[in-house]
Amino acid sequence: MASGQWEGHDRAKRLPASWHAQRQRILRNYGRICHVCGGAGADGVDHVRPGDDHSDANLRPIHHNVAPFCHRAKSSAEGGVAAGRARKQIVAARKRPEERHPGLA
Repeated sequence: MASGQWEGHDRAKRLPASWHAQRQRILRNYGRICHVCGGAGADGVDHVRPGDDHSDANLRPIHHNVAPFCHRAKSSAEGGVAAGRARKQIVAARKRPEERHPGLA
């Protein structure tokens, strides 16, 4: 996390106390097969649906610190979608109301 993008985040504090055991169980149950690329050797656990749903149904293995770094790509894509949504809201808020054509009044 050299870029500082996670600086000040509280994600680790929001994980359940049993996270380490749960993470190991998910990796074992899915045979360390990455749910993004289908490749072997996944070393991390990903929340399929973003947020704080830490149930086993929402967790899958993912390449986190090993190539092809699927977690980075997935997180980046999710961030891009969120930024796009925010941009659309800003543009919509700035948009002036349409005026009726003077000849159609």
